[in-house]
Amino acid sequence: MKIAIVSRHDPTNVSAWSGTPYFITREIQKISDDVVIVRATKLSWVLTLAKICGFIFKKFGLSVDLSVTEAYSRAAGKEIQKKLELVDPEVVVGIAASPELANVKTSVPILHISDATFAIMTDYYPEMSRVPDWLWREGNEIERKVIENSSYSIFPSHWAIDSAQLDYHAKPEKLRFIRLGANVGALPTVNEEYLAAKFNNKCNILFMGKEWGRKGGDIILSAFKFVRDAGVDAHLYIVGCDPFSGNPPESVTVYESIQKSDPQQFELYNKLFSEASLFVLPTQAEAYGLVFAEAAAFATPVIAPATGGIPSVVDDGKSGLLLPLSADGRKYAETILALWQDKEKLHEMATYAHEKYVNELNWDRWRDDFGLLLDDLQTVPPKKKASTG
Repeated sequence: MKIAIVSRHDPTNVSAWSGTPYFITREIQKISDDVVIVRATKLSWVLTLAKICGFIFKKFGLSVDLSVTEAYSRAAGKEIQKKLELVDPEVVVGIAASPELANVKTSVPILHISDATFAIMTDYYPEMSRVPDWLWREGNEIERKVIENSSYSIFPSHWAIDSAQLDYHAKPEKLRFIRLGANVGALPTVNEEYLAAKFNNKCNILFMGKEWGRKGGDIILSAFKFVRDAGVDAHLYIVGCDPFSGNPPESVTVYESIQKSDPQQFELYNKLFSEASLFVLPTQAEAYGLVFAEAAAFATPVIAPATGGIPSVVDDGKSGLLLPLSADGRKYAETILALWQDKEKLHEMATYAHEKYVNELNWDRWRDDFGLLLDDLQTVPPKKKASTG
């Protein structure tokens, strides 16, 4: 089966969009040896301009993303459609490519993969909540068209699937729930010795996020202070940002940037998860959160809020604990302290989390589920050839 992958992000770059296009493409290449990547490369300048304009408009309290306009969608669609006609694939797979695919006319099936919808993002993420009315209409129309034109829309959370149905009236039979896999390297053997090293010594708390504010940085810092004041020998590891400008407090280690494309840095990334006692992320908005799947891969219990797509990755009370979105530093600290004192519960959660990774949150499982969709497509008669006039 010849498969064309359409993605705004470069699928050959393991750092792009948290590595998701890279890993999805890798898995599809295991299914088919005839995979072609199609991108609107002539419009890369528009995406650069969109970022600049978005930064400028942000200063005026507006969320303006020119890449979700009908003008960009039509221009990108025209370029992609020409490339698809040359490639002549049997299936088109879009990875977070709603604007790029919304105006493409093709007779072959489209599989649309995303972690959220435009409507739910603009209602949820603070940086996207001040969208002008005209852009809100255009962005929603683009999302409606790509969902309508796709044979299947694939989402990793029930939160996103509910939006596709409620906001865009998507037919349930055209929606599929397939969790994204954890983007990890070599995994340790999870046994009693491994778990004892995680839980019987210092309480290593891991926090990750580029956006200190949205990811709940101030909350984790407050919680960590409460934990230390309670007499627990704890250490906080912060990855993705440096809120201290190179001068972190006592017992706090900062890694401002870890590049997965660098083998040594990727090894460090995995080591931090392996040695973490708890992964704590008080994020205020999260469409899915691959980091939660990565925590499960290393049998690391999670403490996070029950918001967005997180409940589709973390099983409350089993692989972690989900708190109200309103929980403050003190509440997180109380939760950390109670769990840290219950070693039996920690071991149970760690074991369950790892089993969840093995059974549900890995790329082998993603590939199997995606392969079933491809099998379904082969049993459906092809659509009539669309006019490209």
